[in-house]
Amino acid sequence: MHAGDGSAEMTITANAVTREPSLSPKMCEEAMAWWLDMQEASFDSPTQAAFLAWRSEHPLHEMAWEKALALGEQLESLRTRSDRNLARQALLLPAQEGLSRRRAIKGLALLLTVSAGAWSGRDSEMMSRMSADYTTGVGEQRRVALAPDLSVELNTRSAINANVTDDRWHLRLLSGEVLIDTAVNPALFIDTAQIRAQTTSARFTVRQFDNGSTQLAVYRGSLQVIPAQASTWTALQAGQLARFGPLGMLDQGAMQASAPAWAEGMIVANGQPLQAFLDELGRYRHGHLGCDPALANLRVWGTYPLADSDRIIDAVAQTLKLDVQRFTRLWINLRPSPANV
Repeated sequence: MHAGDGSAEMTITANAVTREPSLSPKMCEEAMAWWLDMQEASFDSPTQAAFLAWRSEHPLHEMAWEKALALGEQLESLRTRSDRNLARQALLLPAQEGLSRRRAIKGLALLLTVSAGAWSGRDSEMMSRMSADYTTGVGEQRRVALAPDLSVELNTRSAINANVTDDRWHLRLLSGEVLIDTAVNPALFIDTAQIRAQTTSARFTVRQFDNGSTQLAVYRGSLQVIPAQASTWTALQAGQLARFGPLGMLDQGAMQASAPAWAEGMIVANGQPLQAFLDELGRYRHGHLGCDPALANLRVWGTYPLADSDRIIDAVAQTLKLDVQRFTRLWINLRPSPANV
């Protein structure tokens, strides 16, 4: 393939800072062409390199790719569990009707363009990420030393802004999760859409969930936390974690760990339901990762290196005696093993 010249795709106007740039039909076609390429077994290393180069060529290419993945997941949801061939027809219907690859791409790109409204929330997040001071992509982690006594480590798909005024640091988590280690004076402030927290010395994580809540976990020191629409501060001490909505605390618990597992390159399952574990693991990879509904409450245990999510999937499936169904590179489903049915 075929990466395009994204430099001419966006027109800059005087009021561009107040308007979200839109994806051109050409960008949509390129994104869906790459999506189709990923369904093929011949997606080799040179092709992967070209794909990564296309994604980094223009900021809106990343938005186009995110939308292509979302559309692909919608198409994949049309699959029929009992008929693998019918599932493939649902994925690549134009090809099954004898249309050329070019016409298939144009048809998928048209779906991508006309479905833009369905991604309004995703677009807002993407635009925030594009303008953030520090970001990470899917499966990426990054450590930033903002000052000798202040460091921030970003987990997968995270974005944060950081600024200092009158020697006081202000951080805002836009999406994802961060580990903050600080011993600053005066206090550091960190905001999300749901809370404001402050501390002078602590090691803690802040995670923003898609359901409109924020979780804080304190590994050293203490925090003061106030929900965005409340007037009372809550103190969190080392060993405590709590989840907040904008009106107040939603739940609170204790933990034994001295650091988040992801910061050490690991993911830990302590008896959580299989679907919940797959949802968590899915944060570190593209595409769909799920299981048959009847398996959702199977319990998962273990500590796994995050560097290879496919090996984690295989290990969990082997332990639980399940079958791994890899229909495409971007769609994986766990189901009962035929030998155990």
